[in-house]
Amino acid sequence: MRYPLRTGMTLSVILLLFLAFNLVWAVKFPDLRQDFSQQKTNTLSPEVVHLLTTLESPLDFYYFNSSLPAQKSSILKHYAKRVEEKLRAFEHAANGRINLHIIDPAPFSEDAYKAGLYGLRDQPGFFGLIGTREGQAAQRIESFNPENEPLLEYEISHLITQLLHPEPAVIGLLSGLPADAPIEPLVLELHRHFDLLELEPTADHVPSRIKTLMLINPRELPEKTLYAIDQFVLNGGKLLMFIDPLGKGDSKATPSATRLDGLLAGWGVSMPSNKVLVDRTYAPSEHQPATFTLPRQAMNTDDVSTWKLDTVTVSNSGALFSLDKSRATFTPLLSSSRQSLLLDSSAVDSAFPTRGERHVIAARLEGPAYSAFADGFGGQPPGRQKATQIQVVVVADTDMLSEPPSGSAQNANKLFVVNTLDNLAAPQALANIRPRAVAGHSLNLLEKRREAAERAYQDQATELERRLVQTEKEWQRLNPEGTTLGTEAVDTNTQLQALNKERLRLPMELHALKNALHAPVQRLERNIKLLVIVPLPALLGLIAWGLFQWRRRRCPVPPSAFY
Repeated sequence: MRYPLRTGMTLSVILLLFLAFNLVWAVKFPDLRQDFSQQKTNTLSPEVVHLLTTLESPLDFYYFNSSLPAQKSSILKHYAKRVEEKLRAFEHAANGRINLHIIDPAPFSEDAYKAGLYGLRDQPGFFGLIGTREGQAAQRIESFNPENEPLLEYEISHLITQLLHPEPAVIGLLSGLPADAPIEPLVLELHRHFDLLELEPTADHVPSRIKTLMLINPRELPEKTLYAIDQFVLNGGKLLMFIDPLGKGDSKATPSATRLDGLLAGWGVSMPSNKVLVDRTYAPSEHQPATFTLPRQAMNTDDVSTWKLDTVTVSNSGALFSLDKSRATFTPLLSSSRQSLLLDSSAVDSAFPTRGERHVIAARLEGPAYSAFADGFGGQPPGRQKATQIQVVVVADTDMLSEPPSGSAQNANKLFVVNTLDNLAAPQALANIRPRAVAGHSLNLLEKRREAAERAYQDQATELERRLVQTEKEWQRLNPEGTTLGTEAVDTNTQLQALNKERLRLPMELHALKNALHAPVQRLERNIKLLVIVPLPALLGLIAWGLFQWRRRRCPVPPSAFY
């Protein structure tokens, strides 16, 4: 009797040790930060760590993440967890200079009121960040978007930079557009975000306090102004330039136009003049082939310039080409579809391509560059002739800066300009932070399967949902709601009966479709749970059974013990 008792006590002790491990030591696991992702996306980049070392006073982060809304997709819920992990990494790396507060605001609670007061969006549920610093105005990220995950480190670091440097950046504006050009709404928007200094079109130098310059239509600027821009860029100034491919008259032959071509060539890029893009895919109609709206897939979503953008509208745009001999990095930001052609401006209205190729409309240039004024200018000795690192963004369109018919398009175009200028003018500690690849969630197979199932469901359910909405509208038309008293007769006409059957059938099909697409994920989830739960108790049972057999063989029980 003694041996079974010892075996039972041994098994009980092992189980108690297992429970103690889970209750005590497993709690400490979140502080054990190991990154097993292929791209090390769970580890802060050295640039972010350097930024955090510049913190002199503590910051408070208030992360609002509502868990109650049922309409939150699984993709959004899993992204919320990754955002929290990233914020905890920031807190850990800051060595006590960031205090993170995780808040799950209940509906109509004081936390929900504060989140709305600070401008966080409640759609669906709060999912944003508020940063505070003593003596400074609070800063916010209205809502995190999974599509911007490569920019997550930059997004959080940008908020930190705003808390550290609340004063607006100084931006220079130099325009070669006519005085009556409709860009006033954009200029007003720039005044809201920056300390904007407008320079004369005939300026022969860029003031020293301007480190970032926005240049519009340089084709119409004099040579002395182009020389000032050339030296500004080579001496470390940052530039956002909008070029109109359509010049006035025979502008190609003017000295300024020739100098501009040389300026672009020195930076490693070219743009054919009097050549306009037409796009069959993105143009609204055959009558406006040169005016089109670029969707999200036409943008470089890993670049800060397209941050929070869904569309950008361009009109009479040119195309940019990287020169083969250039050593500068040419990064496309905006591109046309594969059904686009570059045509002479006189042939635009008569062509609507059925095939073509992708063209670059906007690009970021970084790397070595050379001066277009090798012999100097105006009898002066040559200035700086080359630079090892320039930072220039070129856009082959100026019409996107004007007021379009659609207000939403104007706001989107404004955001592109503000994003780019904000990034160019950012402190070097922030500008050095690059997008991080997010393809490395490879270890979380279950999460990927869930997201794939959700996407497949959304793709296949669209038509069924559309038919259900149409059916409901038709049913409401034939059977309108009204204020009635007592009882009323039931309308049993054939059409209503068919609609009622459809109203029952379509939700059932949607439910069956969802179950069918999520069934493999659920099976995988059950298998993972079994793999996590079963092996350890089974191992403990085997250990206990082995101990029992060992003790039994060592000290066999006499037959008389069973009588």
